[in-house]
Amino acid sequence: MQATAKELAAIFIARQINNGDYISLGTNLPVPAAGVLLAQITHAPDAKINVLSYFVNLAGMDSFPDLGQIANPSVVRWADGVMPVEQLIYGIRRMDLCFAGGIQIDRYGNTNLIGIGDDPQNLKFRGPGSVGTATVMANCRKFFIYTNDHSPRTFVPKCDFISAFGWGDGGADSRTRLGLPGEGPRFVITPKAIMDFDETSKAMRLKHLLPGTSLEELQASAGFELLVPDQLPEMEPPSAEELSLLRTRVDAKGYLRQT
Repeated sequence: MQATAKELAAIFIARQINNGDYISLGTNLPVPAAGVLLAQITHAPDAKINVLSYFVNLAGMDSFPDLGQIANPSVVRWADGVMPVEQLIYGIRRMDLCFAGGIQIDRYGNTNLIGIGDDPQNLKFRGPGSVGTATVMANCRKFFIYTNDHSPRTFVPKCDFISAFGWGDGGADSRTRLGLPGEGPRFVITPKAIMDFDETSKAMRLKHLLPGTSLEELQASAGFELLVPDQLPEMEPPSAEELSLLRTRVDAKGYLRQT
């Protein structure tokens, strides 16, 4: 069986992680979780993974039971340590990588978890709230944005509200002008594509198309025009080892193989 788009996305994430990185995993993000776990059991055994208030090391596990339960107190069985919330907050600036989601994502990597509508007192749809992302994504060294929904409903020209600041209205200095110490969003990852940001304008740019999606379909799946480079490289295919470990030890239940 060929690698699915979600499996390729997880493998891409794993390849961005260095041994010793300090990584914070959020809730309800199975694909990023799979990528982080794959990195730890392959080339990054000393990565420090923060889940809830635990630091977990999963390099020695035989098989992770359920990607959907990565942010569950049951992970305490793999905990190297437990930290109080105030210490975790104090250490945000030392985090090498965090992950953000959004009910809206705009072309400059700003995300919205607050709600849809122009009246905060009467939202058309209420999201879960910023749940700490405003602080974390302002301060962590870099973050990746992941969403399962690649459609104009999610990818919008401008977010109704901003819960995590990406590149504002554009420009490489948009974060430094506000005094934000973090490096901002690096990649936007969906089951259809992997995007990064233009170095000067910081507008979202296509990096890799994932299987089953054409360029025309991708452009129609967003409420703004993605930048497309003249040369669009294919993602390096997964090795036999990467795919085997992903399926047997990280995602034995096959979440990433579901359509």
